[in-house]
Amino acid sequence: MGFKVVLIGVGHLGRFHGEKLLEIPEVDLLYLVDLREERLKEVAEALKTKAKIPLKLTCNYREVLSKGDLFVVATPTTTHYEIAKEILSAEKPLFLEKPITSELWQGEELVEIAERNRVPFQVGYIERYQSAVKLLFEKVRNPLFIEAHRLSGFVERNLDIDVVLDLMIHDLDLVFCVKGGFDLEFMHAVGAPIFTDKPDIVNVRLLFRDGTTCNLTASRISLSKQRKFRVFERGVYYSVDTLEKSFIEIRPKTEERDFYLDKKIFSEDDPLREELLDFISAVKEKREVSVSGREALESLRMALKIKEEVSKNLKKFGVL
Repeated sequence: MGFKVVLIGVGHLGRFHGEKLLEIPEVDLLYLVDLREERLKEVAEALKTKAKIPLKLTCNYREVLSKGDLFVVATPTTTHYEIAKEILSAEKPLFLEKPITSELWQGEELVEIAERNRVPFQVGYIERYQSAVKLLFEKVRNPLFIEAHRLSGFVERNLDIDVVLDLMIHDLDLVFCVKGGFDLEFMHAVGAPIFTDKPDIVNVRLLFRDGTTCNLTASRISLSKQRKFRVFERGVYYSVDTLEKSFIEIRPKTEERDFYLDKKIFSEDDPLREELLDFISAVKEKREVSVSGREALESLRMALKIKEEVSKNLKKFGVL
């Protein structure tokens, strides 16, 4: 027997979750939940041709709290705490889109409930499932400098949070994975609200105690999209582009004043399907999830420190 899965939130990202869940053989029944009845019907209609399993619709997730075997939540961040707390308290496995919550105490409470009840609880850091990123993790040994650019145009989405929690938190998670934590000596962060009352563009410089420097930029007001994560080590440079799904390794040929370049493209990658399948497999096999709520707290904790630093600097210049 497969799983009865409840998908809560069928907005822009939630719809994609629905598509991928329908491709997973272990899913026997799919409940779609959203407060907006029209949106529910619209997404159900769009998924109809792909659905080989029943689709059940409801505007109230509490109606199916006892019916689902596991839950996927893709609602606005400010709703994560309330919804996730009920699911985890009911001892139901939960996949929650990033960031875990918008407040640290809320995330800590969710992790505490999950661990106390021994419930699988995974947070959706999709970039970890990119093949190019996996290859980067295999290659990196001792980074000297890390640089990331995560740029998007402005859209009427995720406006309940600023660009740090919306976009930069992905790269903070990657830095966490590469460095094994955030042992910082210094941080400087600046940003600006442009289209919203929250920072829409932010740059932060992080200096680790071992000397590694990170320079991260996130923007949701750019004219073009960019998703690049670069790592420089002694004698080698790695570049990941998750839009292009590529990995580049560059090594200098010192004597020839030239360089060796190896580029790999992972065009068949489907990281969203892979992370959902990994979560479902973890539940089925009764093993640890790959991206735990406790790990997600690390990137949230750093994101909130960056937000605080940005706010401090904005006030200094009379912007806030």
